Amino acid sequence: MKKYRVVLLRNGEYKKTLHVSRTLNTAYVNFNRIKEKNNVLFPKKFINTGKIKPVEYTLCITKVTEEGDVFRKLRDKYGKLYIEKPLGDWTILHSADYQLEEKFWLFGMDSKAERPTITEIVKRLMKGAYSKTMVKQIITLHNKLIIYNEDQFDMVICKCEEDAKRLQKTLAKIGLMISRLHDLIKEKTGWSLIKIMRVTTRP
Repeated sequence: MKKYRVVLLRNGEYKKTLHVSRTLNTAYVNFNRIKEKNNVLFPKKFINTGKIKPVEYTLCITKVTEEGDVFRKLRDKYGKLYIEKPLGDWTILHSADYQLEEKFWLFGMDSKAERPTITEIVKRLMKGAYSKTMVKQIITLHNKLIIYNEDQFDMVICKCEEDAKRLQKTLAKIGLMISRLHDLIKEKTGWSLIKIMRVTTRP
């Protein structure tokens, strides 16, 4: 019998099972493996389930609840102790925060079938960045983030105004970091910005 599971919770409720095992040791090994791979650039903070609401994800190790199991004592956000309830017929043994990469509705793309991550947004922001005449504006309007100049218009529709502003700040940090890396490469190699911006070794 596979007694242990590594599961993902969304706002404290079961979302899906990521691993099942017969031993607790194997469950911990896979829990740590999943946690170490959880590298997210722009974490999802809100969900739309009829209305926009904050979301938190949790990675847990659980076991089949048996007589004599001791449930964890935890503290709520106010510091008050409480006894954790079982997750259905399962007892939670260990947990950690987990993040999912946010996906966006980019104007002009299918709002459900084609939802890019922040990586695609950064690509559009950096497109033509080697040209001094390609200065772009990044502004937010309500829940929309707009990247534009005379030759480009990209609009990202976020779940809420807070997400749009958070995306704007994140893009600004990424843009600054990329700009500094460009300057570093140029300083060390003497390459032109056009050469630095190439994505392959083809001339």
